[in-house]
Amino acid sequence: MSACAPPDEAFELEGTEGSDGSSLATKAPFELNNALLPFDMPARADLAQSEYKVFAHWHNFPLRSYGTNSAGQYYDNYTNWLKPTGNHASIGGWLRDRPVPILAVPAVETDYGKRDMKTDIQTAAAVGVDGFLFNLWFRPSDNRWKWLTNLFNAADEFNAENPSAPFYVIPNIDSHILSTGSGANEPRQRADDLATFKNRASWRKLNGKFVVGSFRPEALPASWYQQFFEQLKTVHGMDAVLWGTLLNPSEANRNALKPFMEGATFSRWDNLPYTATPLTGINTLKAWGDQNGVPYSPPVSHTDNRPTDSITTETAGFKTQYNTWKAAIDSGVKMVQLLTWNDHYEGHALRPNSAVQYAFYDLTAYYSTWFKTRKQPAIVRDVLYYAHRMHLSTEPYDTTQQAKPTASKNGVTLVDRVFVLGMLKSSGRVQITSGGTAYGADLSAGPQFFDAPLNANNQPSFQLSRNGTAVINLTSAFRTRSPIVWQDLLYRAGSSSRPVVSGVQNNLPQDRLP
Repeated sequence: MSACAPPDEAFELEGTEGSDGSSLATKAPFELNNALLPFDMPARADLAQSEYKVFAHWHNFPLRSYGTNSAGQYYDNYTNWLKPTGNHASIGGWLRDRPVPILAVPAVETDYGKRDMKTDIQTAAAVGVDGFLFNLWFRPSDNRWKWLTNLFNAADEFNAENPSAPFYVIPNIDSHILSTGSGANEPRQRADDLATFKNRASWRKLNGKFVVGSFRPEALPASWYQQFFEQLKTVHGMDAVLWGTLLNPSEANRNALKPFMEGATFSRWDNLPYTATPLTGINTLKAWGDQNGVPYSPPVSHTDNRPTDSITTETAGFKTQYNTWKAAIDSGVKMVQLLTWNDHYEGHALRPNSAVQYAFYDLTAYYSTWFKTRKQPAIVRDVLYYAHRMHLSTEPYDTTQQAKPTASKNGVTLVDRVFVLGMLKSSGRVQITSGGTAYGADLSAGPQFFDAPLNANNQPSFQLSRNGTAVINLTSAFRTRSPIVWQDLLYRAGSSSRPVVSGVQNNLPQDRLP
């Protein structure tokens, strides 16, 4: 399968000059070296000229997290969260991946929290992300409030260094969590909490109004938002609007929230299987948004795997990411929300991690550039991206250790395949060797999808050749396993353009026992 033709209208950035004859910007030090990518990515300062924007949902997992034991010794929380022990023994551990690179514990810097947030900002900004919707349900007395303070501090510092391409912060209320606790009765107090950041230049504004996000805003009554926004305006002098990310975007819910979202935007929360047709859903919600003054910003996702809920989403490797980006591009929407930047608990962290390494992250640079420039980037370097699970979906697990089976979230049959997305600068032959058998296909230039059967106790390999000569030879960083104790259906991924990361998750929960 090859990528479809891009829209006709384009935001021109090619060459050494802009469309008005001005010189293009030089890349900042944090931006990606084009050698890592299949295309030449414009500088962030140039992409910032586009009216099309990309925001990512930031949730709960800083780059490093650690504590001390009774003996005063430091320990790394991520190491423990990956182990199939304690409260999460019956699901094989709380997490299936962790952020990379793995940072020192304890941190050397006294203000490491801000440093880590700035690293998160730089890493996201390098692939075209314009800001974070920072999910929160806690108050200033909670230690996690420091995360938001650090994020604003880091964003303000980043923007002082990069004034032509700023990075924005949008505080995002988790109405789902608030609805079940004291927060359901605290709209004015929650407004007071956020108002402490009113003078931060990095807080995203639309038409001069502060943007406040909410996950599952329909979980709270309209009266909650009325009091919240009234408190911001009358007590703190802040005109604000709501970016609602609805879990159930029914027309009734949209209409109930419309008074607060007008002049801002809305999204739906949805991590789709590869079989979905996202453009249909986007067009329906976009039409309502256009008619009601609430532009639609659809979700873009790449996977969803939740051991705690015993569910996983079949994305067929890279298909869900491509399909959701392509639908957003074709629909003409002007903003998208990435689900998510760093929710390692639900397995859809785009942030580079030990399971999928930089594969989906690097591809985001390609898709976000396509989205912002309205022109599909030319592929000038060959890159093979691969993805597969570490065991067959039908592999029996130990029922004395795992409480219940992992189900397909959407009812889509799980597929036991090895997937390749070939970004080819010209036609070539792509080959996957799996279980000792070579499977090949002659593919045209452009983004091309190819797959082969997945086999147990095997390490797939990949090759791109032209005229009988190998151009790329690559072996997966992950070896499939049988037998298993706990299921781990999170996809693993990598690419030919980067070395295997240190701490790569080439293991299963059974291998992480103390």
